[in-house]
Amino acid sequence: MPSSREEVRVLIVEDEADVRDTLTMLLESDGYLVRGASSGEAAISALEDFAPDCVLLDLGLPGIRGSEVARELRQRVGTQLVIIAVTGSSAPADRDEAECAGIDFLLTKPIGEGDLRRFLPRIA
Repeated sequence: MPSSREEVRVLIVEDEADVRDTLTMLLESDGYLVRGASSGEAAISALEDFAPDCVLLDLGLPGIRGSEVARELRQRVGTQLVIIAVTGSSAPADRDEAECAGIDFLLTKPIGEGDLRRFLPRIA
């Protein structure tokens, strides 16, 4: 695990460019190293060349659902990767899906700065 927040790599997996760009700017301004991915496939590809410490993962991705991406990330990297899922729904089924996929935390959109800061410092 990184010893300082400046070393923490965060991968943002979000198909909506505006949301992805806003989160990227927010986290970069806090000193995190950030990369964005617009699909589950791009997120899985980023594992090898970016090696994130944390993934902020939209569950409602087109194509491969976020929960499937989380399962694949867990299989490849294990439990040292922190996965924070983001969803537009607060339905119990989404919480169950996140838990079964090995997701560490679940946030409901819209995400505020305080929401992210509550979870990200835990890996710093």
